[in-house]
Amino acid sequence: MEARPCQITEFFNGTKQMLVPLFQRAYEWRIEQWETLWSDILERYEQFENSANVSHFTGAIVTAPARSVPVGVSKFLVIDGQQRLTTIALLLCALRSLFDPDSKQARRITRLLLNEDDDGLDYYKLLPTQPDRPGFQALLESPDTAPPSHFKTTFEFFRKKLQGKDSDDKPIDLSRFFDTVQNRVNVVMIQLGDVDDPYLIFESLNGKGTALTQADLVRNYLLLRIHTQDQQAVYNQEWLPLQDRLGDSLPEFIRQYLIMERGEDVTRGDVYSVLKRQIANLADSAIPAQVARLNQFSTLYKQIIDPSTIPDSAREVREHLARIQRWELATSHPLLLKLVESYGAGRLTSASLCHCIKMIESFAVRRVICGVPTNQLKRIFISLTKDFDAAHPLDGVLRGLTGGQLGRRWPKDDEFERHWVIYRAYSNPVDRCRFILESLERAHPHKEPASFENVQIEHVLPQTPSEDWRSDLGPTMDHQRETWAHTIGNLTLTAYNPKLSNGGFAHKKVIYAESNLLLNRYFEPLAKWDETAIQTRARALLALAKRLWPRPETTHTP
Repeated sequence: MEARPCQITEFFNGTKQMLVPLFQRAYEWRIEQWETLWSDILERYEQFENSANVSHFTGAIVTAPARSVPVGVSKFLVIDGQQRLTTIALLLCALRSLFDPDSKQARRITRLLLNEDDDGLDYYKLLPTQPDRPGFQALLESPDTAPPSHFKTTFEFFRKKLQGKDSDDKPIDLSRFFDTVQNRVNVVMIQLGDVDDPYLIFESLNGKGTALTQADLVRNYLLLRIHTQDQQAVYNQEWLPLQDRLGDSLPEFIRQYLIMERGEDVTRGDVYSVLKRQIANLADSAIPAQVARLNQFSTLYKQIIDPSTIPDSAREVREHLARIQRWELATSHPLLLKLVESYGAGRLTSASLCHCIKMIESFAVRRVICGVPTNQLKRIFISLTKDFDAAHPLDGVLRGLTGGQLGRRWPKDDEFERHWVIYRAYSNPVDRCRFILESLERAHPHKEPASFENVQIEHVLPQTPSEDWRSDLGPTMDHQRETWAHTIGNLTLTAYNPKLSNGGFAHKKVIYAESNLLLNRYFEPLAKWDETAIQTRARALLALAKRLWPRPETTHTP
């Protein structure tokens, strides 16, 4: 690491390029900072002729050599001080616009801002972060036609100041002001060496700033590993689509992706460190392919968490993934990524993929209904992901789920039947209860399925029964309500909740008869609704449940 004082324009002298990496903030200085910088420079401007030693010190600027191939201009990362450098560049741009384009001063400023003999991105002496580049580049090339941007607002601020007067009410002498900027604005240049970690330096300098997410850390590390001349293309073609596609879900996607790749759990706070260790030994030339692979799997992950993005040509896949998403089975996502990737690669048919998803759903639903602890699910699905049989995905999943190892207890029919009758569906997450009831309704033979848009969960024996219920059920009413009200046999779906309220069974039967839902046709012939009737209905629904959530009877073999 080397540190020395210098004039700020030294960063713009010669054929070079200062790159602002993505881990830096976008340009965000506002009028308060512009006014302060202007006042400091104007003070030195007014003292320029009276003292040769008056200068303005504006802090330190930290740079590091950028990874690049040995062609084109020399490139340096701006680790700290990019707000000042960018503002000085915009001030110079405003100053240039007030000189005759053919004047010596205008040409000198152009040489500070642009590498005139170079093409592409090498043309610019300073490159802000990728999202900021279009506005900044447009302003440098043609200020008058550049579209509105924060850079243009800054440019107009300094242009107006330069067209004004100094504290003695005299017009600003542009040539003298240019000399002031060149010779009287000083900084400490800190140049990092090849062995210094620029990102660690940045974090230590900006520890009090806005915390970066794990996804930010991953993005910055990956792009720092890519040669600078390729960064823009990789960012635009691979990272930006990934980022736009997933939004706030991006950190969780990277975590699930790493679990899929490693077959090991990754905590939310360790995503960056795990990824860094995983690719540390890869050559820099291999990093763009890693970003492309992340982008590819981000499309698959988006389909898993938002199945509506799956086209109609794969409607059945979309419907099965939507069911997994409704059950909120996020622990299965690494395995689902493997399965959906196999489907896309042609190693798994649509029917086989749907069968795998249905088996995952059945495994999870049966365990919940039978009261099997859910804390083993993550470990189970990670193990299945690690042992994934890419050649025979369906066989591998069924073999793994029925293997009975690592707590993989997939309740068989006899256990499922016992627990189904007493399962307190409404006492568990209500969304899951609704999912079960809607699934049962759809499992009925429908010619024209009813809509679930306006329906709600209905307790046939109400949670707060009226006196009619006490007359029907007698002194055991409270016991029956406490024991059976929330079980599956006592629950249905209806859009008539306000009319039903807590009315007696005879009143409710009339309203159920008006329903388009086949679940409610069951009640029409019944004369009484009590704990026996609730258990009987639960058993009647069991046949549908076993068809919806089946289980292979024996350990599966190919």
